[in-house]
Amino acid sequence: MPIAEPDVVVGGLYALSNNQERRVTAIEDGKVRYQVRVDAKSEWTEGSHAANPPKLKTFAKACSHRIAK
Repeated sequence: MPIAEPDVVVGGLYALSNNQERRVTAIEDGKVRYQVRVDAKSEWTEGSHAANPPKLKTFAKACSHRIAK
């Protein structure tokens, strides 16, 4: 089940159904910039394309739940 758009915040950690994790680094003009890692033991890498980051709605729909810090 996707998360709600208002639940996406800068600094938030989110999981996808495939165990991938995303960390939001910025929300600008309704688009989300984030870092990604394949699991909790992996290094963070850039996940959003600088030229075309996903819309907030698309990002929220891809995430299954928020990860508590």
